[in-house]
Amino acid sequence: MGTQAHHPEDQTVRQYRFLLRTAPLDALQAAHHEALDHLDDSQCALVLAAVRDGLVAGQRLAPGDTGAIARLVSIGERRDPRAFLDACDPTVLHALADAVNQAEAAFGLFSGYAAWDGSDPGPRESGVDHGGDGAHEANGVQVNTARELARIHAAQTGVGAGGLGF
Repeated sequence: MGTQAHHPEDQTVRQYRFLLRTAPLDALQAAHHEALDHLDDSQCALVLAAVRDGLVAGQRLAPGDTGAIARLVSIGERRDPRAFLDACDPTVLHALADAVNQAEAAFGLFSGYAAWDGSDPGPRESGVDHGGDGAHEANGVQVNTARELARIHAAQTGVGAGGLGF
């Protein structure tokens, strides 16, 4: 679903994608939290940059906020498949994927991997949860995702371009 051309996928990243698509959300968040705690500061900063770029979230977080970053990656990839993955530096993605796959919280979650076709689901239609139906209207147009809202805001105000202003 992403915009980048996809080359033959690294086995570690493919296993990680399987977890992103199939693991229970609480286990996925715990595995990410554990994995982020094992990455160095520069790698965590690059993961956070990918969250900001791909998921349009985490603007007020610091690289040390591993619990919040873990939550954003886990939930964001469920809502908008490949958004984080495509925004993440390939070397850092591999390191994160390896750490998540090896995390204690991921133990036993690979059941069904051999039969998985590797496909990514389409983006969820529910959009951002604002306590209502998740949809908003901007300039008379129905908008369903945070990314769409951020783009409209940036186009209207010039604020937010390049990740600034949020």
